[in-house]
Amino acid sequence: MNTDERARRERPANERPLLERGWRYTLVGAVCAIAHNAIMIAADYVGVHYLLGTVISFVMVTPLGYVLHSRFTFAEPLRWKALMRFVGGVATAYPVSVAMMIVLCSGFGLSVPVATPIGTLALFVWNFIAAHWAIVPRLYLRRR
Repeated sequence: MNTDERARRERPANERPLLERGWRYTLVGAVCAIAHNAIMIAADYVGVHYLLGTVISFVMVTPLGYVLHSRFTFAEPLRWKALMRFVGGVATAYPVSVAMMIVLCSGFGLSVPVATPIGTLALFVWNFIAAHWAIVPRLYLRRR
């Protein structure tokens, strides 16, 4: 990796165009979505109720998402205040996620392996906004 590539990679979020942050967010989001889906499906497979599975996933995936978004997506240092905001942002989506699982699984009778990806996709945009708000000191949208 040459010096220009390294410098570009290390730029803080306010110096990264939204498009660059967007693909980075999508990549980290995909890692977290795969982890969440794997946890939910594995929990279901061993007989854990989907509501408990969502708690297990929240506890395991949220710190992973924070670290990856802080360092890779936004190139920001790890900070307790940002972690607490990130957890708060994810926690606000948690009731929506649980409600979707209840509707999809208990209401429509879908299996957890089918319902989980549907819920994951539905929360993608909200999670982008919440992660950006939590980790980056300001919302930087302007293009360079």
